[in-house]
Amino acid sequence: MTIHEILNQYRSILNTRFDLFINESKPYILLITVTFTFIFIGYKVMKSMADPDEKIGRDTLLRPVLTLMAVTLYIPLVKLFLFDTVNILTDIIKQGAYRVTGRSPAAFDQAFQRAITHVQGTGADGNGVYDILQINPFLELFHIIIYFIASVVDGYMLLRQLLMIFIYYVLGIFVLPFSLVISNERVLKSWFFGFLSVLLWEPILTIMKVIIILLPVESTEFTNVLLSVAFQIIMILMILKVPQFANLLVDPESGNRFGNRTGSVLKGVPGKIMGKLKAK
Repeated sequence: MTIHEILNQYRSILNTRFDLFINESKPYILLITVTFTFIFIGYKVMKSMADPDEKIGRDTLLRPVLTLMAVTLYIPLVKLFLFDTVNILTDIIKQGAYRVTGRSPAAFDQAFQRAITHVQGTGADGNGVYDILQINPFLELFHIIIYFIASVVDGYMLLRQLLMIFIYYVLGIFVLPFSLVISNERVLKSWFFGFLSVLLWEPILTIMKVIIILLPVESTEFTNVLLSVAFQIIMILMILKVPQFANLLVDPESGNRFGNRTGSVLKGVPGKIMGKLKAK
């Protein structure tokens, strides 16, 4: 079975079981929501009575009502606004990927595996990448580990995404009532955009696969054959950064933090170089 067939089978099983779990928990969640609603409204009323300038706004009644409706219709709302929407985006990106690379879905995944696990094995006598790595058992073991990681990194990201999707899916039904707790309003926003970010891993991963497939990795002959190993490591690291790229789409602050962190690192490089030169 391919990784996508396994994931589809797992997702079907988890969808059925977790829908049942949520439906069984819903009466208790509604009871919690009603309890928090009374506390929320009571807090607002007491605050307005203590402070004449504090008025009871529409938010006092609107938020609890919308929360109760969201708990009642939780499963269809999540499937409509998150699962179905991202599935449409994923299908669009996959179709574009297959057209750009000129490959079928199965051939697309095979081309990605060939590209990310390929290293340049040829060179002058005794200078091939395998000749160099076999000089030292540690280097040979290191190369085997890199090859293993490259072979499973795609499946690792998709399996990790699958597990996180259902963690967010179950947590959402509990997040709704707890968003009524005073000063805890942002928890619903954090859950929604966190869930959306996890769902976006697959389309972003597909885009990165297209980039790797389109690069002429197998036909490139590096002057230093070890550069092909370095390139393989770079591709692995880029795949592992998929969650970070997904966060950039749903959280602008993540993009600012990423840019600031990169900038600070680059600014620090000249200073470190100058410090080492002075030390010499």
